Amino acid sequence: MSARPRYMLGVIAAGMLAAACGGSATTSDASATPSASATTTTATATAATASGAAWTVTDKSKATIRVREQLVGVSLPSDAVLTATGAKGSFTLNSDGTFASGSKITFDLTTLASDERDRDNFIKNDTLQVRQFPTAEFVPTKTSGLTLPLATSGTFTFTLTGNMTIKGKTHEVTFDVTAKRDGSDLTATATANPSWKFGDFGMSAPSVPFRVLSVTDEIRATIDIVATGPKG
Repeated sequence: MSARPRYMLGVIAAGMLAAACGGSATTSDASATPSASATTTTATATAATASGAAWTVTDKSKATIRVREQLVGVSLPSDAVLTATGAKGSFTLNSDGTFASGSKITFDLTTLASDERDRDNFIKNDTLQVRQFPTAEFVPTKTSGLTLPLATSGTFTFTLTGNMTIKGKTHEVTFDVTAKRDGSDLTATATANPSWKFGDFGMSAPSVPFRVLSVTDEIRATIDIVATGPKG
C-alpha cells in the first residue's frame, strides 16, 4: 500500500478515536441534545413537584356545618351544628403552591349528626340525599400566602382554594387556613370564606312544617384536618 492511503487511513482512525473519547467533531446528532424548551419544561416540572411526599388524612379529621335556623316556639334564632366524620384521602403539595393530581379528601355524609335526630334524618334523607350521594369530596388546587418548602415545625396561615362536590354538584370554594406542623404530624383548621349558599350545590334551604320556621341561606363550613406525612 502506498504512503498516501496509509496516511488517509491514519487520519480516519484518529477521527474515530477522538469521537469515541469525547473529542470535538465538525458534525453532531441534533436528536441527542435536548432543545432549550424541553430542558426548561423538564426543570419546571421537577421544581413543581420538589416537595414530593404525600400527606395521608386520618379518621380524626371532621367537617362541621353551621346553619342559622328559627324554630317554632322559640323566640330567637340559633345555630344548627352538624358534624361529619369518616374522613379519608391524601394530598401532595407542590413547591409552587399547587397540589399534585390525585389529591382529594372525602367525608362520609351518612355520619352527619347534630343534637337532634329528626333534623339529622331530614337533612341526610331530603336535603343531601345521602343514599345517592353518600360523600362530600374536596379536591385542593392551590394555596396562597404559604411559604414553601414547608418548615418542619411551626404554625402557618394561608388561603386554600379547591373544588367541593356535594350532592353531585361541584363548586369552587376558598378557605382561610391555620395549620400546625410538628415533623410528620399536620393539623389544620380551614374555614370557608366566603360562606356557601345552598344553591351552590343544587340544594334548597331546608323547610320542615310545624318544626322549623326558617333557615338562613348561608352555610358556614369548617374542616379540621389531621394528617400524617414526611418528617422533613
